[in-house]
Parts: sequence; structure tokens; C-alpha cells
Amino acid sequence: MNDATIRGPRALRIALVRPPVLQLRVSLSAYGAILPIGLAYVAAVLRDAGHLLQVIDAPGEAMAAAHDIESPIGPLQMSGLTPAQIVERLDPATQVLGITHMFLHEWPTIREIATRAKAAIPGLVVVLGGENATSYWPWIFRETDVVDHCVLGEGERTMAALCERLAAGEPVAGLPGVASRGTHTELAPRATVLDRAEARDAFDAEDRDATAPRPGAARDTAPAGAGSARDATAGAAGTAPLEAPLASAPTLSRRSTDLGALPRPAWEYFPVERYMAHADNHGVNRGRSMPLLSTRGCPYRCTFCSSPDMWTTKYVTRAPREVVDEIKDYIARYRIDNVNFCDLTAIVRRDWIVEFCRLLAAEVPHLTWQLPTGTRTEVLDEEVVALLHATGCRNITYAPENGSERMLKIIRKNVLLPRMLGSLRAAHKAGLVTRVNIIIGHPKEEWQDIRKSWAFLVKAAWTGCDDAAVMIFAPYPGSADFRELLAAGKVEMGEDYHYLALARSGFSSRTYNPVMGTRQLIVTQYLLLLAFYGTAYLSRPWRFVHVLASLFTGRETTQLDQLLRTKLQQRRKARDGGEGARAGGAPRGGEPAEPRTQAV
Repeated sequence: MNDATIRGPRALRIALVRPPVLQLRVSLSAYGAILPIGLAYVAAVLRDAGHLLQVIDAPGEAMAAAHDIESPIGPLQMSGLTPAQIVERLDPATQVLGITHMFLHEWPTIREIATRAKAAIPGLVVVLGGENATSYWPWIFRETDVVDHCVLGEGERTMAALCERLAAGEPVAGLPGVASRGTHTELAPRATVLDRAEARDAFDAEDRDATAPRPGAARDTAPAGAGSARDATAGAAGTAPLEAPLASAPTLSRRSTDLGALPRPAWEYFPVERYMAHADNHGVNRGRSMPLLSTRGCPYRCTFCSSPDMWTTKYVTRAPREVVDEIKDYIARYRIDNVNFCDLTAIVRRDWIVEFCRLLAAEVPHLTWQLPTGTRTEVLDEEVVALLHATGCRNITYAPENGSERMLKIIRKNVLLPRMLGSLRAAHKAGLVTRVNIIIGHPKEEWQDIRKSWAFLVKAAWTGCDDAAVMIFAPYPGSADFRELLAAGKVEMGEDYHYLALARSGFSSRTYNPVMGTRQLIVTQYLLLLAFYGTAYLSRPWRFVHVLASLFTGRETTQLDQLLRTKLQQRRKARDGGEGARAGGAPRGGEPAEPRTQAV
């Protein structure tokens, strides 16, 4: 590299890092490494701004590597480059280090990466972005001084604007969508986006809340170090109570209303072929797959979800034509067989999905696609699900979250269970493989609600639903439930809290419910799954044969197939002792694990 390859005096040397994947082996989660679509979007915008980029995708650079690490919830398997290996690969001339921070359990690893990088490169500016950086930034700044800025909300253009100011030597203070260490040390009172959303059409195209104080900025969200009720309202020792407004309260990034104006993800910086060579960890493994976003945001406000804190409740769609054109590009460039949609809520508008399917059928007739994250059911009637299957959709996830009407009202989950069961029945009839998600142990849940969730799962299995995920409630930063529990002094912000969400499908879970103990919830979780799969498989015994066949053939159709494959992979990695790690991070086959660097 040399400066002659950089266009313009304001170009920066920027390294973008995706941290390694952490997995709890003794859990019911199939979470693993997938192509980081959010970071690829950020890379595309910074590339187009003329910066010199280095991208280090820790799991992608060392797919075969496994390292056992200790944590407060027990041994974890770290897949990919270690923090030390990541920092070794950083260009010593790097000026800005951007780290994607989506999940709470990544924070201790990201903190180590930032600490090592700051020590290795004097003057380095460290920026975090992503859903957890958006909601957890006050605690990040309290725990360490190695993070300089957090990008809040939709991050591409905000990151580009931040880098422009840094390159020009201009102050960052006042830049919308950025929280900065030393400038933003506390949260402001809550003049919330969520409150205004009550009276606003969820599909409003006007960006009315872009410069409002952060949705997490509330009296009941003060970053209390010990999680006490007193700290939650009084702020840090020696500071004024947080009821007093702060002039420098950070704001969310301005939402993009024209997603077609954004460049497509810059996959040229990522080891796409290595991901293709490994089985999928997002949807069911249906061959060479790419992630794709057709929408951003979610128009709903479930109390357990941090999406409103990240995206507000504005729901923006891309044009169906743009989405189909991107799929066709991936077929030409990567010879893909399948697309996994990563949307928070993919199907809301009937006219959109019908037009998308029409284009797909006419131009991409042999592709399969999946909706593994979860979607709404209002428009998924018999006609629409038949259309989905006819155009290649094979797997779809429904997210009722609870089988009790009382609990659905409490968590603001606006679904009609009879309608959902009807949609599941229609989807099964059309040939779709379906899954339902259930959360148990919410602080306001009662045993009668658990019984209703049990009944719903049995009914769903009887209609033909193929899979179920039952997770134990965890208060995630940015959610309304988190704020309420924090204000009541029931969230302790210790090191073990960072891993709580990772543990919610395993024996390291903990309860936030006053009448349900941790052991009771774990037993209940397994009993609910037993009731679902017992009904699903005893009513259709041939499914036993399909599961056994998938283990030997590698052909997956259900999430259960994926879970079994993922757990076997974790066992093999543990048994091999991290073959990729001993090889210096190189994957099997000897291909060097070099960071992606490109002068633009």
C-alpha cells in the first residue's frame, strides 16, 4: 500500500472488522457464521466515498478454527480468528477501526479487540456500530475508554459522515447518529420516538424522528453500574440526576427512505466462496446461498425487541424489481442456488410480495429462497402461500412468541392466533416448511399462559408445522422490557449479563419471572419442545426417516436438520482442537487467510 493509491486528501485508511462467532455448545441454538450483510453495506458506502479499506471478517478468514474460551456461563466455542490474530492483521497505518457490534454477547470480545488495537496503533480511532452499539453505548463508554464513537441506528451514511469529519479534522460533536466518549456520557430524558409512534402511521415516509433524542434515552434507562433502582434514576456518583436534560444528547441516524439509492453490499471484500463451501447457518442448508435485505425496520413495537431502538417503527421497502435484479446478479457472480432474506419483517404488504413473486417466476424460475428470521401472517393466506411455494420459497418462520392472548397484549404482539394457525395449515398444504417461535419466562407471564403456549404448539404441530423454537426470555438492551426491569433494579449489569441472551436456549439461562424459577423454565422449555415434536412426528411418522436421512445425506429441509448438523460440527471442531487455529487461521485446503484490502 502507498498513499499514491488513495484518491483525495481526505481519504482515510479504514479497517472494518467482524468479530469471531461465539457459541454455547450446550444449547438449543444453531447460531453460526453467516456473511455479514450490514458490514458489507457499510463497506460499500465507504468504498464509494473514496477511502482505502481493509476488511477482516474473523469467522470468514478462519472457518475451520475453533478456540475454547471461559465465560461466566461456562465454556464457549469461539469460531474464527482470535482478537490477537485480528489485530496482527491490521495495517499499522490504519486510522479508523470500525467494528460491527450486533449482539450483546460479542461485547467482551469486541472490547478485547479494541483494547489490543489501541495499544498496537497509536492515535487509532475506534468506532462501533450495529444494534447493540446503538442500545448499549452508555455502558460501553463506562466500561472502557478504548471506544471513541458509537454509530446509532442505520449506519452507512452516518459512518461516512463521521469519517468525513475525522478526515477534515472537524469536530464530531453534534453529528446526528453518533455518540462520542467524553461528549455523551449519560442518557437524556425520554422524549421518545416510541411515544410518538403511538399516534403515527407506521408506514409514514416522513422522517419525523431522525433528530429526536435516542429512543433508549430515558429516565428509566440510566446506565446503572450495579443495576440498582437508585442508580437507575440518580446517574453516576457525583453527577446530577438524569432528569435534567442534556444539551448534547445523541440522536439516531437519519433513516434512508430510498433504499435503492444505497450501493449494494460490497461482497468483494469478503471471502464469499469460503462461506459457500460451508453449510448455511442462517436458513436451512439449500446449497450456495447469499443473504439479502428487501426491507428495513419493523412497524411494530414488541416489548421484548430492540428493533424500535435501532430503526424506530419506520418500515421501508425496496422495489421488487431492485431485489430481483440483485438476485440475478448473485446468480451470475456466485452461481447461487438459494437466497436467505434477513429482513426483520419481510412480508407486510400483499401487493409487494405478489409483485416480487411475479417477477421471480418470470425471470428466476429455479431459485429457492427462505424467510428464516420471522414474518407477519396477515397477508399469508392460502393464495399467497401457494404463490410463495410456486416461486421457490421453501422455509418460512412464524413468530407468535406466545400462545396466550393475555400475554400477546402485554408484549404488544399484534397477532391473531386462529389466523396464524390457519396460515400454518395453508402453508403446509402448499408444501412450505414452517417454524414457530415461542418465548417463555417473561416477567409478567403466569403458568396459565405457559399452558396456553403448550396448547398452541400442539395445535401448530397438528396442522403440519415442522419446527418450533422455544427460548427463555432475556431482557435485551434497547427493548421496553429491559428499560422496565432496569428501572426496577432487576437487571445487574455484570460480566455475566453480556452472555445472557446467548444462554437463553441452554442450561445457563436465568429467570426474570417472580413465579418461575430458572430450573422450572429450563424443564418447561424442554417439555414444550417435546410436546411439539412429539405431536409433529407421531402424527407424521415418516418425518423420523427424513431426519435420519439428513444426517447421512446432508440434505436439509427443516430447522431440526440444521440444529443437528450444527451441533455435530461443533463437536468435530472441539475434537479436532481447532485445526484452523493451529494453521494460523487458514481454512482447510491451505488457502491463505489474508485480509481483504482494496485501494479505491
